[in-house]
Amino acid sequence: MLKSVINIREDIDISKCPKLLAFLKRRNEGFKPKKSRILTSEQVDQFLREAPDDKYLMLKVALILGVAGACRGKELVDLEIDDVRDLGDSFLIAIRNTKNKIDRNFVIKNSENSAISFVAILRKYVALRKTGTTHSKIFVQYINKECTKRVVGKNMFGTIPRQIAPFLKLENATSYTGHCFRSTSASLLADSGATIDVLKRHGGWKSSNVAEGYIESSIKNKQKISDKIFGQVADSSTIVIDSK
Repeated sequence: MLKSVINIREDIDISKCPKLLAFLKRRNEGFKPKKSRILTSEQVDQFLREAPDDKYLMLKVALILGVAGACRGKELVDLEIDDVRDLGDSFLIAIRNTKNKIDRNFVIKNSENSAISFVAILRKYVALRKTGTTHSKIFVQYINKECTKRVVGKNMFGTIPRQIAPFLKLENATSYTGHCFRSTSASLLADSGATIDVLKRHGGWKSSNVAEGYIESSIKNKQKISDKIFGQVADSSTIVIDSK
């Protein structure tokens, strides 16, 4: 990022300055960027079940699409009507012009493990779109049980996780940033046991580092590892019964 900014603004290629790069690397040691807090699958389910549609319908749709597709805020802003195809029992969503130049698509369908109809929530929101809307953006503002013609901007998407957190009575609502949905999606997928390649395709990551980070941080994966380790201990242990 810094290399690109200096190259663009100052026309200087710092990749040819090894001493400067070494200095910047030393200064960066120990630095850990702040990460958005994520939602658990139970919290996602709770919000979709309990939040009233007359106030939270647009937020519900953003949550469903954002988590199902590991979407960035900008990707949700750019989503258009033609990118959302109703297949009857599901929706096919196309994500184009992404940050990494990798187009993605994913499906929204109802789950056997949930009583929530994700398809019905999305279909209800799309059906409320006002006739005569001159733009093709799928996300429009939702006020007093009605959709307006005004587009939901990137800044507003950045606040959606912070609006969801208080409803769920979560502490430090401001720590749920615009990256929350994408991080939640990757974390839930990692918890399911997905491989690095599956995670990379899902989020459109070119590098394995990010995907490896989610797998490494997965509590459920750590629990599985613990089960395997102590399962071996249990299998190899011998119980001696005193028959006296």
